[in-house]
Amino acid sequence: MFRWLLDWLEDRTGIEGAVKHFLYEEIPASSGWRQVFGSVALFAFLVQAATGILLALNYAPAPVAAYDSVRYIMTQVTAGRLMRALHHWGASLMIVVVVLHMIQTFVWGAYKKPREATWIAGVVLLLLTLAFGLSGYLLPWDNRAYWGTVVTTEISALAPGAGPLLVRLLGSDGTSIGAITFTRFYVAHVQLLPPLTVLLIVLHVFLVRRHGVAPAPEDENLPRKKFYPEQVAKDTIAIFGWFAVLMGMAILARVPLGHMADPTDLSYVPRPEWYFLFL
Repeated sequence: MFRWLLDWLEDRTGIEGAVKHFLYEEIPASSGWRQVFGSVALFAFLVQAATGILLALNYAPAPVAAYDSVRYIMTQVTAGRLMRALHHWGASLMIVVVVLHMIQTFVWGAYKKPREATWIAGVVLLLLTLAFGLSGYLLPWDNRAYWGTVVTTEISALAPGAGPLLVRLLGSDGTSIGAITFTRFYVAHVQLLPPLTVLLIVLHVFLVRRHGVAPAPEDENLPRKKFYPEQVAKDTIAIFGWFAVLMGMAILARVPLGHMADPTDLSYVPRPEWYFLFL
């Protein structure tokens, strides 16, 4: 019965052949643990998407209600605190993995001909990952989020030439933020960035499949091997390890939620997320 079902699906959709074609792709002989970061980054995005949807089901996207809805998620919704912790820490761990993936591919020369477009798509995906972190930072609407975003808009205002335009796009006057800024950050985080990221991921994977994984310089002429089962097993173990670290952080590390955003609290010292400290 199972074989008959697979044959029926293959005849109608071709899905079995497509999966086999994907699994038995040829990869360089040097492929191994160093090449797991791409798969882990894709899994990290899926975790962020899944937890983001669960949070959005109970989130009120308006400044007057956002803070209370986040507190409601953390105190009343079943596993709400865990979901928010997974989403919060997952953002940081995703950036770590994406940066490691970029470093690995750079060292292997994946930016060289014929993989220039693959590299450009990866760089844009890194920027989109940072944009997710930036736009989602404001949504809890606590003092930490509010004043951190004020600093962000002030930095944007200093951009040579484009400063005033960037501030207008962010819906700010450069010194304070309100409902317009909140709405634009929410729309970017929930409606603009996800589909754009999915399209770029599809393009990136397509280009990787088209041009292949960049081999180490010393093994370009060595016999190639199949993606399945050795590399699949290593990718799976790496994904499991990444998720174990994320789950440990979600359970043991407290996700901050300060007092509700107070534009008059000029004594608050904002601290951005670690990946924006260089700004």
